Amino acid sequence: QQPQVLPLVHPVLLKGQGLTIERPARSRGTAVGVVASGAALALALLLVVRGLGWPTSLPAFIAYAGAGMMMAVAAAFVFWTWCCITMRYIVGPAGVTIRWGPVRHQIPISRIEAITAGRLEQNPRNRGIGWTGYHVGEGRAGDWDRVLFFSTHRTPEEIVYVSTADTAYAISPRDPARFATEIQRFYQAAAAEDTGVSREGPSVERDFVASHPIWTDRTAQLLVFLGVVINVALWGYIFGNYPHLNNQITIQFPPIGSITTLHSRYAILKIPATATAILGVNLFASLLFQPRERAATYLLLTGTLFLQLAFLISAVVAILNS
Repeated sequence: QQPQVLPLVHPVLLKGQGLTIERPARSRGTAVGVVASGAALALALLLVVRGLGWPTSLPAFIAYAGAGMMMAVAAAFVFWTWCCITMRYIVGPAGVTIRWGPVRHQIPISRIEAITAGRLEQNPRNRGIGWTGYHVGEGRAGDWDRVLFFSTHRTPEEIVYVSTADTAYAISPRDPARFATEIQRFYQAAAAEDTGVSREGPSVERDFVASHPIWTDRTAQLLVFLGVVINVALWGYIFGNYPHLNNQITIQFPPIGSITTLHSRYAILKIPATATAILGVNLFASLLFQPRERAATYLLLTGTLFLQLAFLISAVVAILNS
């Protein structure tokens, strides 16, 4: 059965090299992303400035930690906004390609079963990224239990569902009818060639960075997360106890070295600083090793985790002996 064609509305398409390319309306989604990332960045800078005016203490650590979190939030919104700007839908002889940032979803033309206009009663729900004018992620709508959203719709009526046997793709072309007509044209051309039904289903292609195995390796992600958490806890412990230290303290540093007498308590900051440097170098090295030597990556990350614990123990001992 051929895909259902929607009623014709205003055409605004870009054509080239035998392909039909359409970019959805992105102004509102992009504006929200820019405002959110700018607000997070401004808050991060404010926390840093505020923390610089405080002595080394727990409040200063909270300010710096909050600034780091806001920087991460700002980076996430910048990435999502860039993906919104680069979102596009491409129709060609091979099928429909949905481009979102570093990811491309390929839907073979022979696998498309219907193109359906969105309706309010379908009640689309997205469990991924979502704000006004921007919706990306997995969800459901109407009779579809699995819907992949790549749209910038503001109302359900702006959605077009390109459905296969087990998945529906929710997109928002500026001209749904013309977009559906182009799919119909390529569908009929493929049927006229009588090459048979393709056995290949929808596929996903990723750019170099997005295809790195770290994004799907839960074990490596857990080891990285634990290492970062211990490192942050180390900084928090040092900052929280720093105001109560004597001017002269003794610490075991490096953690496997000998007892050294320090003439200034400021030297205790070498412990978390060194731990952070080791963490950064090892994380970078693990990213290089993982595509080819996953076992070596686990070994490196596990060693990093134990080193972070060793530095934390060293800091505890130094403070208890001060």
